[in-house]
Amino acid sequence: MKAVSLFYSYSHRDEDLRVRLQDHLAVLRRAGHITEWHDRDIDVGEDWAKAIDENLATADIILLLVSASFLASDYCWGNEMTTALDRHQRGEATVVPVILRPCRWQTSPLAKLQAAPRDGRPVTQWPDMDAAFDDVAEKIERVVATLREVEGPTSDDAGSATVSSALNAQSIRERPHRTPPVARMRPKRSPDTESAEAPKVDIGTGPPPLADLAVFKDVDEPWCPEMVEIPPGEFWMGSAEDDDLAFNYEKPRHRVTIKYRFALGRCPVTFDEYDAFCDATGRDRPDDRGWGRGRRPAINVSWEDAQAYAAWLSGQTGKTYRLPSEAEWEYACRAWTATRYFFGGDEAALSEHAWFGGNSGGMTHPVGGKAPNNFGLHDMHGNVWEWVEDTWHDSYRGAPDDGTAWTGGDTDSARVVRGGSWVIDPWGCRSAFRDYGGPGNRGSLLGFRLARTL
Repeated sequence: MKAVSLFYSYSHRDEDLRVRLQDHLAVLRRAGHITEWHDRDIDVGEDWAKAIDENLATADIILLLVSASFLASDYCWGNEMTTALDRHQRGEATVVPVILRPCRWQTSPLAKLQAAPRDGRPVTQWPDMDAAFDDVAEKIERVVATLREVEGPTSDDAGSATVSSALNAQSIRERPHRTPPVARMRPKRSPDTESAEAPKVDIGTGPPPLADLAVFKDVDEPWCPEMVEIPPGEFWMGSAEDDDLAFNYEKPRHRVTIKYRFALGRCPVTFDEYDAFCDATGRDRPDDRGWGRGRRPAINVSWEDAQAYAAWLSGQTGKTYRLPSEAEWEYACRAWTATRYFFGGDEAALSEHAWFGGNSGGMTHPVGGKAPNNFGLHDMHGNVWEWVEDTWHDSYRGAPDDGTAWTGGDTDSARVVRGGSWVIDPWGCRSAFRDYGGPGNRGSLLGFRLARTL
């Protein structure tokens, strides 16, 4: 995984405090997890304004070191902070306000952001400033970890065994439209449907009433997930050529016909369900980051872990559980629709159906709390990314058209994830959006739901 870039925006009157913060981030720097830039890095004779603008425009994380001097600085306020908040609003960067000295920051535009240290208490008001900076460093470390786990494997990971031969250094460099979620998000666009010219498919009777869909559990036990029967049908998979939010790896849009019934989890697998598997098999329970377990989706679960859980559940129930194919997942998500989301094209309505970066409060939420789609499936948009069976391909050229998984490569090939997560912007929750991770990757954004052969 490549290093996450940090930009320090600060008043020179706070130089000593900036240096102390950098000392506390030394472990991340030495591990190669971050690179840092501030205006003391400008060389003699270099155009300082240009250097600042270029680094501010490309940083993954922008640290605003806030004090009365920072707020009083025309350059910090009018240039750096304004640009930073604009990039944050567009989802292109993560802004972290670090409150160094007491000031009226709560009445500034920064008030809407979660500040560090804990409770926004200024660093200089802590009895031990090292403890304050350690608290800041811990919060930055979490943001860095989130960005790196979503960014996924790259060719810079010498010795990493999670990158398939299809994702070699050349292919990664030559994918200009490959924009990983969170780290570099796209600007918001109009909430129209994916394409006014999108081809239409006759799928028969249209959306079935919810009451007609079979909802069942194979075993009447708390650890057995609730499943929904998905009827046969056909749909257009991927994004239309003229959709201005689409990526090249969501194309070409192609017709898929699923001639068989299958079942899909009504919700992502929860901690209650996954913990029973861990306890029964002697595995360590995955970390919940202090958010709680129970009905929250299981996180910090790899593709390999999901496969092991599916095998265990199959043995417990006598039925065949598996990860869904990517085509099955998108077909079930769309549920007879061809719009950007299963409820239509207006992202303003996303909060009714999903936990995402705009309403999650920076964490997962119990499953089933948002309105379902036409098939009665919850959390298909947001909450957690969901592993599917398929290996990653850079486009849909040559993809199966019958609903089966598109595999290939070796056991270390990157695997597809779908559905967005609690941290992503609306464009990343679209029915067509896709991304990938190594099969052994774990993180707070990653969960799954199971399919079952009928």
